[in-house]
Amino acid sequence: MPSPSSHPTHLHPSELGTKEYWDKYYQNDLDNADVDDEDDIEDEDQPDPSELESWFDDVGAPAKTLEFLTSETFPLSPNYSSDGAGRPSRSHQPTVLDLGTGNGSALFALRLEGGYTGRMVGVDYSRQSVELARKLARQYISSSGSDGDEDPNADSSTNSRTGGTGEGVISFEILDLIHDTPSEQEWWPEGGFDLVLDKGTFDAISLSSATVTNPATNSERRICEMYPAKVLEMVRPGGFLLVTSCNWTEDEVVSWFTNADSRRTTTGNFEVYDRIRYPVFEFGGQKGQGVASVCFRKTASESQ
Repeated sequence: MPSPSSHPTHLHPSELGTKEYWDKYYQNDLDNADVDDEDDIEDEDQPDPSELESWFDDVGAPAKTLEFLTSETFPLSPNYSSDGAGRPSRSHQPTVLDLGTGNGSALFALRLEGGYTGRMVGVDYSRQSVELARKLARQYISSSGSDGDEDPNADSSTNSRTGGTGEGVISFEILDLIHDTPSEQEWWPEGGFDLVLDKGTFDAISLSSATVTNPATNSERRICEMYPAKVLEMVRPGGFLLVTSCNWTEDEVVSWFTNADSRRTTTGNFEVYDRIRYPVFEFGGQKGQGVASVCFRKTASESQ
């Protein structure tokens, strides 16, 4: 197990860490998915986000993630009840940011099956991914019986509203998580998001050979080394980050996102809030999980 003050060993770069790979991947989905055909989902049918391809399907991660985020014990859950007395009334619906959104399936599941009704934004650096997610939103959200006042089928629209208020917008936007500044985007909520999801994005970034200059040390570093601090700035104080990885162990994920060096340029820090449990396998006398999901909560720095 790595020490608290050091990062785990870097992953060897592969094509899975390149933008070119994901552009081709989602372009293939666009070419093969006739998502604009109104006959695909009949008006009386409820769309099922689980039908969409998702990372970690083989270990049931999407279902386990949804179960965790909608449990009675998770503070942002629509079903949260600290004393078991029932659902709370909220004046503010939690905002959700999906990093590396892919086809948008995680947000569709939270909205259609999980009861999350607040503002949702899915971001990806692949234009093809964002285009696919927007098309699927027009299919899935408009077929769910929502009564929003925006037209999800409008070609110029990036939004799909599923509620009667401005908080209920789902949008998909192009964003480079390393080189762009999220807080400068029009869709950015003041203070950051209540819930940020990473379902394999850190894995992909860890497989990239790209480097950036660390402004704190003026040295070249792999972009995965800068990623935790970038994500920390996207979460509001008291908010949550849920990271799912198949390339890093649970202990390694914790080390990456709680290491002091990762948060040197920002305020606050991540602390482990909870973990999602998966089936355990044993090989060569060692026990482990095929995937790790760790939920962090952002706390204020000691200087604040």
